[in-house]
Amino acid sequence: MKLRSVLLISLVMLAACASPVKTRYHMLSGESPAPAKAVGETPEYRVAIGPATIPEALDRQQIVLSIAPNPYVISDNERWSEPLKREIPRVIAEAVGQRLPRAQVAAHVQYSGQGADYQVLIDVIRFESVPGKSITLEATWSVRNRAGERVSEARSVFVEQVDAPGISPLVTAHAKALDNLGQEIAASLDSLY
Repeated sequence: MKLRSVLLISLVMLAACASPVKTRYHMLSGESPAPAKAVGETPEYRVAIGPATIPEALDRQQIVLSIAPNPYVISDNERWSEPLKREIPRVIAEAVGQRLPRAQVAAHVQYSGQGADYQVLIDVIRFESVPGKSITLEATWSVRNRAGERVSEARSVFVEQVDAPGISPLVTAHAKALDNLGQEIAASLDSLY
């Protein structure tokens, strides 16, 4: 009985010393920063990116993976640094702003009281992460003018290959896909103005 107690205490102490699995936070970031505007330079037009809607299954802080045979696997220790509903418009705004130097481009939540000439609404249909294989971004988006009229719309699908294991390569691939989406949106806006 004494030996059993010593063993039990030893196991409890050993378990207490084991290091917990650390939670890692990941941030989507644009390919490159938008060019700085000259001080006092007035933009020719303003663009608000967002809001963005995403599937409810993905609307969480934990990174959601697609691992067969399950459609979704939630990673408890790998998390987004901010909600995707905020992060996606921010990254797309960076990409659009980089390509439209005559415009002031910001995520929808950054506009306070100042109306935009154009608003880009984004509906993310797929934001799939298959570790070591690929990511898929599928979204529909529309551009609305100040009067709220739809002046452009499209459906975009991007698949980026991921050759390395782990979460960081998936995050990088998603950022690249969002940058590509920003490029398409910028081309549409450029043709309007």
